[in-house]
Amino acid sequence: MDIAALIAAPAWIAFALLVLVALLGFTMLARGLPGYRARGASSGEAAPEQHFPVAVVGAHGLFAVATVVLVLLAALGVGS
Repeated sequence: MDIAALIAAPAWIAFALLVLVALLGFTMLARGLPGYRARGASSGEAAPEQHFPVAVVGAHGLFAVATVVLVLLAALGVGS
C-alpha cells in the first residue's frame, strides 16, 4: 500500500463524519425554524436557543459550509 492511500482513507472518513454532523445541524435548523417564526406571534416564553442572533446563526452556517468544502477538496487532493 502506498503513502497516498494511507493519507486518503482518513480524509474520506473525516469527510463522511463531517457530512453526518452537517445533516444533524440541518435537522436542528429545520426543527428550530417554526419556533423562530412563531416567536413574534406568541407572547409565551421562547426556548433558549431562540435567543441567538440571526447573524450569528448565519455566520455559523457559512463557516460550516466552508469547512465541508475545504475537507472535500483536501480529500480529493486538490492543490497537492
